[in-house]
Amino acid sequence: MSFSLTDLARDYGDIIGEAAVCRKSAAVFDFSFMSRVRVAGPYALAAVQTLTQRNLSDLSVGRLRYCLRQTSSGHVAVDLTIWRVGTDTFEVMSGRHQDIANLLALAPAATDLSDACVIYALQGPNSLDVLSEFADRAALAELPYFGCTEIHVIGVPCLVGRLGYTGEAGFEIIAPKQSATELWNALTKRVPPAGFAAADILRIEAGFILFANELSLPVKAHELGLATFSGEAEVRENVPISLVAFTAEADTRPVLWQPHAEVRRPQRPGEITVTSACWSPLVGAILGLGYACTTDEGASLRDENGVFHEIRRIERPYYDPQKLRPRAPWR
Repeated sequence: MSFSLTDLARDYGDIIGEAAVCRKSAAVFDFSFMSRVRVAGPYALAAVQTLTQRNLSDLSVGRLRYCLRQTSSGHVAVDLTIWRVGTDTFEVMSGRHQDIANLLALAPAATDLSDACVIYALQGPNSLDVLSEFADRAALAELPYFGCTEIHVIGVPCLVGRLGYTGEAGFEIIAPKQSATELWNALTKRVPPAGFAAADILRIEAGFILFANELSLPVKAHELGLATFSGEAEVRENVPISLVAFTAEADTRPVLWQPHAEVRRPQRPGEITVTSACWSPLVGAILGLGYACTTDEGASLRDENGVFHEIRRIERPYYDPQKLRPRAPWR
C-alpha cells in the first residue's frame, strides 16, 4: 500500500469554495487514506519509541504527539501522530503503510486497524458547534489541543482527537468502517464536504508539510524547521538550506501540485527547489513551499526547473504565523 494523490477525492466541485468554507465555518474531509496501528501491552511504549527519537515516556493518556521518523543517516522519512489511548496502549497514524508494517513486525501485540476504520477530519472555527449536535458537547469542549478521547458520535463509538491539517481548530474522528456511510451522511448534511485539493491549499497556507512532497529529497529536521519534533536539539546557525514559503507566478494555476522533475537540494543562494504549490485565495496568487539556501524574507528566488517565476520569499507560515487559531479556546 502506498500513498498517491490520485487515489484521494480531489474535490466536490469547488476547490476554492471548499477551502473558504473551512476557514469561515467548517468542512469535513475524508482522511481515511491514513494507516493506523494499535500497540498494546507492557512493551508497547518501547515498540512505538522505535519509530522516533522524540521522547514518548512523558506522553499522558489522552494526549497526542507529533513526531518525525528519521533514517539511519538522520534524514526525515515521514511525520507521524502518536496517540496514547491507555496506560499501555498507543495508536500510530502515518501516511505510509511501511511504518505500520515495521511496528507489526516488531510488536506481537500490534494490530493493523487501517482497513477497519475511517478517519474524517471536521475542521474550521464552527467545528465544535457542528460535532456537538452528534456527541457530548462538554466532553468535546474539554479536549485540549492534541488531546483525544473515546466518545459516541451519532451513537457510534469513535476515537476523537482535537487536531487538524488546516491551520484551523477542529477534530479528527476515527470510526469503525461499518459506520462510515452513516457518519459521513450525518456530517455532510450539516457542513459541506471538502476534497484533498482544498486540504492542500489550507495546509500550504498554514505552512504544514506533506511527506510525499516536502520529504521527496533528503533533508534534516532542522532544515524543515521541525527539530523540536525529532528529539534533536534545534540548530540555528550554519543551516545550509531551509523550508520556506513563497509567492510566485506560473502559466497555470497549480492544483495538487507535486514536483515532476528529479528533485535535488538547492546549491546556490537565490535557488529554490519547489516542493508544493497552490493558488491561494488568501494571497490571491500562487503560494508554495520549497527549499532555499539561506535568504531573507522578500528575497527573489529562482526555480531551476522553470515552472515558477517572479518568486519571492515570504513568512512561513503565511496564515496565522503564531499558530494561535488551532490552540485557541472554543468561542
